[in-house]
Amino acid sequence: MDIKGRISRATNLTPIEQQLAACVMELDDRLQGYTLKELASYANVSVPSVHRFCKKLGLEGFKQLKVELARSASQNARHANPVNIDFPFEAGDDPGTIFEHMASVYDTTLHDTQSLVNFTEMDRAALLLANADVIDIYTQSHNLYTAHMFCDRLLSIGKNVLCSENGERQIRRALASGPGHVALAISYSGLAPSLVQLLPLLKKRGVPIVYIGTPRGARINPGLDVYLHVSDRESLQNRLTQFASHIAVQYVLDVLFGCIFARTAGQSRAFWEESLPYTALPALRNPAGPSGAQPNHSQQ
Repeated sequence: MDIKGRISRATNLTPIEQQLAACVMELDDRLQGYTLKELASYANVSVPSVHRFCKKLGLEGFKQLKVELARSASQNARHANPVNIDFPFEAGDDPGTIFEHMASVYDTTLHDTQSLVNFTEMDRAALLLANADVIDIYTQSHNLYTAHMFCDRLLSIGKNVLCSENGERQIRRALASGPGHVALAISYSGLAPSLVQLLPLLKKRGVPIVYIGTPRGARINPGLDVYLHVSDRESLQNRLTQFASHIAVQYVLDVLFGCIFARTAGQSRAFWEESLPYTALPALRNPAGPSGAQPNHSQQ
């Protein structure tokens, strides 16, 4: 996560430090021309307050803050989006132009999402899911496609995971949840109608909830256990289709799967290897078969 993401999502700041954070974000590139004392004066805080603010962000001091802000500006300039995220192509565009524009949509969305995700939160999510007896995925609409793919990947390493499409079944899954269950809720906007019923039911049963969606979606649904943010540039209404939101959610789920596998590599790989004789394509299966019996060539 870049420095601006760390500042905007810092949860341990005092009111004075929050005031300082707002001034730093407001100054943006202009901060490079300020000294430590000038920043303190501009924000109406003390110099020690600036030092404490930097320490809470994991920085050595004011100089490193300026370096990180310059690096963030450089990265954002490289990933400046020249295309319309919601309508990346139009009448008359040739294949080469469409390829280039879609590459820009991918590049911008992946960069945004990486800068928004808190790595500590990602690690917490991976720990919860890795240790869960049962994982229930709650989502709807186009997010079901990526959710089912994530579900299949977890199954491939031996995790007990369910992803129901039917809203009534999702409610009953929530009602049947309890100790050992972990819920993964996916909603780009945070406005999915099902969340209004599902989240209180899961909380009441003490089920940890990992939420994947935009920062605004997270604010709409407070009090959950882990938040994994995704790029929020896509319009909720004025869009051709869900290119950016699909890319962002898929990216976070792929990374989350990788983090789960990294935590459970020995057990996960053993399950995967055990399943290969049963799940491989017929042409690729071991001639010995699952039972280990060699084919009889005497009658061939």
